[in-house]
Order: sequence, then C-alpha cells, then structure tokens
Amino acid sequence: MQAFALLNVNRQRLKPFFERVPELFAAHHHHLSQNDAGYEELLYRVYRPYTEHMLDMIDEWMGHETRSWRTEVNREVMLMLYAIRYPDTLLLESLSSDASSDLKRISGYLHFMHHTYTIWDDDTRKGLAKLGFEIPESENVDAFVYGAYISSIELVKELAPFTCFLEHDVPRQRLFQAALAAYGREG
Repeated sequence: MQAFALLNVNRQRLKPFFERVPELFAAHHHHLSQNDAGYEELLYRVYRPYTEHMLDMIDEWMGHETRSWRTEVNREVMLMLYAIRYPDTLLLESLSSDASSDLKRISGYLHFMHHTYTIWDDDTRKGLAKLGFEIPESENVDAFVYGAYISSIELVKELAPFTCFLEHDVPRQRLFQAALAAYGREG
C-alpha cells in the first residue's frame, strides 16, 4: 500500500512546502496558542508507568475539559496506551464509545506517551490536503482515518530533504505536524 502511495505522490506539489518547513514549524510551534515550553516540558514528564495524572497534564496542555470517564474507561484507555505499537492504529477499534468519542484527546495521549503518533488537528488535515493527501474529518476515534493521517504525515516526512530536519527537542512527527498545521491555515 505504501508503494502505491509513493507512486501517486506529486513531488512538485511537495517542494514549496519542504522549502518552508523550518519557518512553518516555528510559526505553529512557537505560537502563543501552542505553549511550546509547556509542550517540551510535558514530553519529559510523561513516562512509564503511566498515571491518570499524566493524562490530566496532557489534557491541560491541549486545553481539554477534565475527563469524566468511569474507572473502567480510564483503565481501558491506559491498557490500550500500553499495548499499541506505532504505526498500528487498529487497536483503537476496540475502544468503547465513551473512550472513542474524542479523537484529538486520544491522539494527544498517543503522542505524548509514544512520541511517534501525531496529534489530530484540523489545520494539519488541511495542510495534507494541499499536498494531495485527503483525510476525512472525524471527531470520534476512527482507526482507519487516524491511520491514514499518521501514514500520510510519515510519508511526507520520509520524502523530505535533509534541510527540513531541524535540530530541535521535539519529535520529528511533531515537527512535520506543526509545519503542516501552519501550511493548512494559510488557506
């Protein structure tokens, strides 16, 4: 499937984005709404064994309301976070309706606990669409939609020239997700 995607990538369409990755990343990551220092600190404050307090810290950074999940739902999410392995997303299909009602929240947990999954973001989807990768909207967790989202970002990352890879404390997935979000906001 990835070989098919590679054959259908319009590399000319990617060039203007690749030329601007450092600038786009800085525009998004260092924007006041992103709390870049809080993000970078949180990368080191979330570690195994995971706790509900760590989920609370992620929720706070992302601006989510306090979770009102039952104990069983918290346990279910924690078990999924321990069991899932990048780039797998199919395990998300097993989440209950309570746990799978907010894709952005779950993607944030995956990002901070694994550093390889990307945070779900509408602006990032728009940036991917500008590059030819159409990802449908979704508020609820959809393993296939989220899987296409992270695979598309991974593909963009793999095709990027070395000049896109900044020396920074953030994971490369965040670097490209942030750059794509800024690119998508440009209209």
